[in-house]
Amino acid sequence: MKTKAFFLDRDGTINVDYNYVHTKEEWTWCDGAIEAIRIIQQRGYKLVVVTNQSGIARGRYTEEQVEELHRWVDLELQKQELSIDGWYMAPHHPGHDMAPHTWPPEDRKPGTGMFRKAAERFDIDFSRSFMAGDKITDLKPAIELGMTPLFIRSRHEPNQDKRWLKDHGIGTFNTLLEAVKENLDV
Repeated sequence: MKTKAFFLDRDGTINVDYNYVHTKEEWTWCDGAIEAIRIIQQRGYKLVVVTNQSGIARGRYTEEQVEELHRWVDLELQKQELSIDGWYMAPHHPGHDMAPHTWPPEDRKPGTGMFRKAAERFDIDFSRSFMAGDKITDLKPAIELGMTPLFIRSRHEPNQDKRWLKDHGIGTFNTLLEAVKENLDV
């Protein structure tokens, strides 16, 4: 049987989005995020983070700095017997990439590249999977791939198309924990 997964955006969904978070000193967990991760893990879902990191293309920080931050997050979660199964990052931005392009453009959300890579690695059944994010660009791949999309409110909410969310019947939640509790029948 194929694996079910819970895909998570990073900034604004599991950590507070302070713009270009790339060090442990800048990391603040969103309210309830660790408890949400615990529930997701207990319910047997693969936990996969898919994150656009345009700060790399913009020259604000490096891929290595982001990878170091993700290793630190993994260590913090391990202290609570939790884990992220896969981290996927799109370090490019069409308005800021320097030629020649070295990153697959389909990886950047709303593209589906990161999701497809995770599906290949973990043998994921998208129809049994979720995607939680705080922007419509996070959720478009979920619609395209047949996952259940969950919109998490963040500072970006005023700039998101409420009509699009409504037209696609996407649930809106104050926190990832609220979304998890409602959708995983906790």
